[in-house]
Amino acid sequence: MRRRLHDLQLIDVWRVLHPLDRDFTYFSSVHSSYTRIDYLFVSHFELSSVTEAKIHSRTWSDHALLSLSMMSSHSRPKHFQWRLNTSLFTDPMVVTTIAEALEYYFDENDKNETTPVTLWEAHKATIRGQLIGIASKKKKERLLETNQLLLDIRSLELSHMRSHDITVYGQLLLKRARLAELSNLQLHHTILKTKCFFAYNENKPGRLLARMLRKKRAQTYIPCIRSTSGQVASLPDDIVASFRDYYLGLYSSAPVDTPALRHSITEYLTPRIHRRLTGVESASLNDPITTAELASVLKKQKNGKSPGPDGFPTEYYKKYREILLPRLARSLNAIKDGTPIHTQALQAAIAIIPKEGKDTSLCTSYRPISLLNCDLKLFSSVLAMRLQPYVPHLVRKDQVGFVPGREARDGTLRALNAIHTASHTGTPMLLLSTDAEKAFDRVAWPFLFETLNAMGVSGSYLTWLAALYSRPTAMVRVNGALSNPFEIRNGTRQGCPLSPLLFALTLEPFLESVRLNPNISGLRGRTREHKLSAYADDMLFMVTNPRVSLPEIIAEFDMYSAYSNLRINMSKSEILNINLSGALVRELRCTLPFNWCEGKMRFLGIWLPPDLTKLYDINFPPLWDALQTDLKEWSSLKISWFGRVGVLKMNILPRLLYLFSTVPVLLPPDFLASIRRTLSRFVWSQTRPRVRLHTMMLPKQAGGVAYPDVCRYFLASHLIRVVEWSTGGRGALWLDLEGDAVTVPLWALPWISRSDRPGDVTSHPLLAATLRVWDRTARSHRLSTFPSPLLPLMHNPAFPANLRMSLRGSLGDPRRVRVIHLTRDSVLHPPWVISPRPTPPTILELFNYRQLTHYLRSLPGRHRLLREPTQFENLCLSNTPLSHGLSVLSAVLRGSDSAEPPSHEVRWDRALGAVLGEEDWTKTYTLTHRGTRQ
Repeated sequence: MRRRLHDLQLIDVWRVLHPLDRDFTYFSSVHSSYTRIDYLFVSHFELSSVTEAKIHSRTWSDHALLSLSMMSSHSRPKHFQWRLNTSLFTDPMVVTTIAEALEYYFDENDKNETTPVTLWEAHKATIRGQLIGIASKKKKERLLETNQLLLDIRSLELSHMRSHDITVYGQLLLKRARLAELSNLQLHHTILKTKCFFAYNENKPGRLLARMLRKKRAQTYIPCIRSTSGQVASLPDDIVASFRDYYLGLYSSAPVDTPALRHSITEYLTPRIHRRLTGVESASLNDPITTAELASVLKKQKNGKSPGPDGFPTEYYKKYREILLPRLARSLNAIKDGTPIHTQALQAAIAIIPKEGKDTSLCTSYRPISLLNCDLKLFSSVLAMRLQPYVPHLVRKDQVGFVPGREARDGTLRALNAIHTASHTGTPMLLLSTDAEKAFDRVAWPFLFETLNAMGVSGSYLTWLAALYSRPTAMVRVNGALSNPFEIRNGTRQGCPLSPLLFALTLEPFLESVRLNPNISGLRGRTREHKLSAYADDMLFMVTNPRVSLPEIIAEFDMYSAYSNLRINMSKSEILNINLSGALVRELRCTLPFNWCEGKMRFLGIWLPPDLTKLYDINFPPLWDALQTDLKEWSSLKISWFGRVGVLKMNILPRLLYLFSTVPVLLPPDFLASIRRTLSRFVWSQTRPRVRLHTMMLPKQAGGVAYPDVCRYFLASHLIRVVEWSTGGRGALWLDLEGDAVTVPLWALPWISRSDRPGDVTSHPLLAATLRVWDRTARSHRLSTFPSPLLPLMHNPAFPANLRMSLRGSLGDPRRVRVIHLTRDSVLHPPWVISPRPTPPTILELFNYRQLTHYLRSLPGRHRLLREPTQFENLCLSNTPLSHGLSVLSAVLRGSDSAEPPSHEVRWDRALGAVLGEEDWTKTYTLTHRGTRQ
């Protein structure tokens, strides 16, 4: 050991600083002996930085605490920001005291000469002082007793070292017990502060598990940064200054607001706004903010989140919502009358998060998240909640990011169908994916407000927005230190609930300009031309005449950027050639600044190939390799099997589900079997399973642990497409391209006979995959039969006569008539009976109905046409889009499985000599999973 320390040049630092002292770090109660077996070693070169090494008292362990203090030229004291200690709310006296202080403050100061905004902002200072006083008093009392106990413990330890007196040792144990009691109070606060509710959350998919799985928590520490001048800064002050300079430049990059600029923006927007809010819609935005609205958004806020600079977290507003929310509503309503928001309320702390795969020595490689004051977040959440219902009408369906009712898979499915259409029809096409630089942070405010005004947003709502963007300031937090405040002059702050909606609205004029430009050629679908798809600032252009279209796209970007401050990094924007000729590709490479991809392109987290037969190979095996690597690394963590199930739900399942939904191809059976086998081995730590997989997959209220069934979710990801085919879904644009690939409409395709399906179905990899899954699952899980009540009476190759328009005109949607529309009480009726009319049927109508009945009688198992629809068929008949589709369809598939009770229920019934009902078992399971929180 000595030789090893000598080779490594390590020194026992405590002995160096205390050469003549005699102290110990360990006491053996069995042998009643003291020894020093715990050491702190430092390098020779770092010895000069050591200021203190100390052996402390033994409190709750046989080992003493050792501490080492060092001073470095690179250290900088962290900036202290007050934050409410929410553990104070566990004391009923404190809760009552603060409630009384709030009531007294508002009663005494709510005078006519004080504006509601000032009254609200000043209450924070008053209550902050009260809370600081209470916390300081409690801390002083606790520290005073703790320090005295530590002195007594140290004195008794030294006495016991000399005498080994049993009486002294008994007194020592009593002192330690009291110290442990005091420490438990501090431990509770520490648990709250670090969000580590280990006893509650170690087996739940929450933040604690996320931190345990995180590879490098130290990634948040920034050792050095490259400044704008190119020099590398490593000292703390220089690092903070570099980030401040970068964000100061970023948030003041927009053009200066002038009347001439506003006029030019208006001229740009006028032909590019396709819809304005109606008077009624605009008026609903301007209604006074109510306490009920604030309570609704407050309920959705999560506890334990970092507060803004004022230090008041969500828990404060939830605890005193009856007192605070009416005053906050009054304060916010005063803003629309012209009272400005105080500067302090608009201040934010910017937390920087490194982007994956980026150079961490560059300021551009970090994502700025604004930590806003909680009351400001409630304010912006109410504004977002009001605006949200109208955004789908103001933003066309090309934009799928942050718009209610739209999903990322709408963009990926559209891109995949565009590739198939171009390849199948021989249309020359390329895909252009653009890289926007800090798009959210560069939005010019004049352009933002002119766009909102052009869309019909006006009055009080626009006044509220203007107040939110009235000279806000920010400080950058780097390695625990805060920069000096600086003013923000452009951008929508990431961390504000309103920002995604505002960004989608400001980008819509550009997207509309591309749609209207006749020189930009897209891909023809069944009913429209497809030019682009966007998820927030991630844009994908489908270009069919690149020699003309690409320069026009660049020109559109230049025109839009002059007003909106958007900047596109052309050299990082990528092109994927689908089927252009080699000569044209060489010409475009020489004339355009874009980067050309070789064989595949990354878009919204998936790989797009020119050949869709490679979709599985370039997407699924790489993801599974990454998941297996993670599982292998996490296998060594000390997590219970309950916790490991939580790991699957929190980390593994979302990544698989995203790929299932965005790349709906057939997966080899052995691939899914391998996933299921590997996940089971991870949960049981490579040992034999102790619980049946079927039991684990049951919901918690049914005796399981909701273990994720990957195979069932894979089936659900295809079945959701069948539902959207049948109902028209959310009107996603990929349906237009996918429907153009076959001669039979998508709504009819799953319900006709397999032998009647057109041959072009098999050439479409996505259609063929979904129909194969549907054919297998409909039979195995009893989702439907053939024939089905949903059998189409139009566009059915087996019934070419179709139902006459005069007969189907009164049957709901005349474009989608099914057998179920002609049945009542399990009996088939003529259309004129289902929907009575004053005139009798004509001869042609009678003949057409005879044709129909003849066709239906010729079908095998025709009695199935008159049965009640299954649960899945009812989903396909619904007039409302399916929400939470994967979960709903997974539950449908689970419900179709055998419903035999878990074996342990049978054993308990036998042991108790009674049969417990389903309600009793549900209560038992609920108490089992939630009882520890009571």
